Amino acid sequence: MTAVLTALVACGGNKVDPDTPSFTKEDIVGVWELSSVATKATVGSETVNVYIDFASSGSFTLYQKIGQGRYTKFEGTYSVSADRKLSGKYSGGASWGPYEGSVSGSSLTLTSAGGKEVDTYKKIGSIPEAVLSNLY
Repeated sequence: MTAVLTALVACGGNKVDPDTPSFTKEDIVGVWELSSVATKATVGSETVNVYIDFASSGSFTLYQKIGQGRYTKFEGTYSVSADRKLSGKYSGGASWGPYEGSVSGSSLTLTSAGGKEVDTYKKIGSIPEAVLSNLY
């Protein structure tokens, strides 16, 4: 989830523009695949692949692969605040976020504090079997 959370991002301030579309937990429920990272799509020289499943119960399962290795599975909980911030906690207790999010059609965009990183995910039907069969 490190890479995804590097991809999940937040902006400071709590002022909500009434003309901005909503960003709620319901908006992000489902399976998402990292499709682009505006500032860094690699760790060192390795490409990062990420899939994340946000459940309506407030739990998430994340699959991350760096380079040619296998996928690592991470689990935890998440929440979306009234000011459109996504944050969470891994099952091991480490926190991540908050990230400012927006959903448009089948695209989820997460922006880090200060806009230093902007990551885009595309909605897909389910975690691919090739991911599930290639876990550590």
